[in-house]
Amino acid sequence: MKVRASAWASDPGRRMPRNEDAVLVDDGARVYAVVDGSGGTLPAEVCLGLLRSRAAAIEAHRARVKSQGDTTSRLAVGRFFEGLFVEASEAVRAEARRRPDQGRSAAMVIATVLGDLAFVAHVGNARAYLWRRGALRCLTVDHTLAMQEHRKGNLTAEEVGTSPFRKTLTQALGLSTHVSPDIAEVRLGGGDTLVLCSDGLHNAVDERAIAAALTQNPREDDAARALVAAANEAGGADNVSVVVLTTAADAADAGGVVDVASALGDVFLFRQLSEAERLLAAPYFELQRYPPGAVLCREGEPGDSFFTIVSGSARVTHGAAHLITLGAGDHAGEISLARRGPRTATITALTETTTLMLSRARFVELIARRPRLGARVVMALVENVGDRIVDLRSRLENIGRVLAGGLRGSDES
Repeated sequence: MKVRASAWASDPGRRMPRNEDAVLVDDGARVYAVVDGSGGTLPAEVCLGLLRSRAAAIEAHRARVKSQGDTTSRLAVGRFFEGLFVEASEAVRAEARRRPDQGRSAAMVIATVLGDLAFVAHVGNARAYLWRRGALRCLTVDHTLAMQEHRKGNLTAEEVGTSPFRKTLTQALGLSTHVSPDIAEVRLGGGDTLVLCSDGLHNAVDERAIAAALTQNPREDDAARALVAAANEAGGADNVSVVVLTTAADAADAGGVVDVASALGDVFLFRQLSEAERLLAAPYFELQRYPPGAVLCREGEPGDSFFTIVSGSARVTHGAAHLITLGAGDHAGEISLARRGPRTATITALTETTTLMLSRARFVELIARRPRLGARVVMALVENVGDRIVDLRSRLENIGRVLAGGLRGSDES
C-alpha cells in the first residue's frame, strides 16, 4: 500500500504561550506521530527522537508483515510498539528528573503503514481517525478518567465530551514506569485517509466539524491547515497538531477492503465491544480465503479454532445430511475456543468465501494480554455456552415427554 501524500500542521493555539506538541512525518519509513507534551517541549522531543532511532526496526517488521502477513508477524508489531512506549516513558521520566522545568509527561499516537495494514499505537488522549468514503471513524479510545467512567457505565458518550475529567489522563508517557499502549490494526484501501491529532483538536471541535474539514479540503495540506484553523476558531484553548495521510487511490478498491471491526460486530463474542476495541483484537485473527468446493473444516478432525464468514457462503453437513447454509455474518466453532475436540460437521465453501479465523491459542493470548477486553469476550462465550445448555436441556425434556407419552400409550393398549 502506497501513501499518496501526507501533510501536517501545528499551532500553539490562541491561549497557550508556547507549542509543546511535536509532529513526525516520515514518508520513507511510513511512520507518522503526534506527541502532546505537558509542562514543556522536552517530553515530545524525547519521544520523537526515540521513534526516529527505531526506523530500521520498523522496516524489518514491514518486511515480515509483507512476506508473511500471519498473526505471528502482525502481533510482533504490537509487541515492538509496547516496548517502544515503555522505553519512551522511562526516557521522559529520566529527562524530567534532570530538567523538571522542561516538562514531565506526554500523550502520543503513532501510525505506521505496513503493506495494506496500518498499525495505530497510542497512550493518552492523542487520537487517530479513519476517513473512508465520506465516513469518519475514531480508531482510538482516550486514556482519560472520563472515558474510564464511560466504560464502567457511569457516563454517557455525550457526558464524556463535557466532563471536567475529559483531559485527566489515566496513562501518559513519563507519569509511570508502566504504560500499556493500545495497538489497533486497520486494513487499508485505496483513498483511505488517516488523521492523527492532539487533544487540542478533538476537545475544540466535534467529529462533524472534522468530517466537514476533510470533505471540503481533499488535499492533505489544505485539510491539515483547515483542521488547525477550526480548533483556533473554536477558541484555540490548547496547542493543536494534525497529521493527514492518504493512500494511493489505485492501490486497492476501498469497497473491497475487509472491514474487520464491522465483521466482528456481527459476532456475538465481540458485539458488545466498541469499534476501536474490536480493532485491538484484529491482529489475533487470520484472514483466510477459500475457492468454491474448499473444505473449511471436516467432521471428525480436531477442532481448535473459531471463524466468522466475512463474504461468500458455505454448506454445513453432518454425514450425508445437509444441515444449514452459512453466509456473511455467520460463524462456527465457538466451542473450540473453550475446549479441544473433534469437529461435529463438515463446512464446505459454496462460493468464493472469506473468513476471519481465531485459533484457541490466540484466543487465550488475547485474554492474557488484554484482560479487560478479554474478560468481556469470555463472558459472551460463557453466556453462549449457557444458552446452548439450556436449549439442549429443553430438547431433552421434550424428548423425555414424548417417550413417556409413548410408553403410557403402549401400557393402555
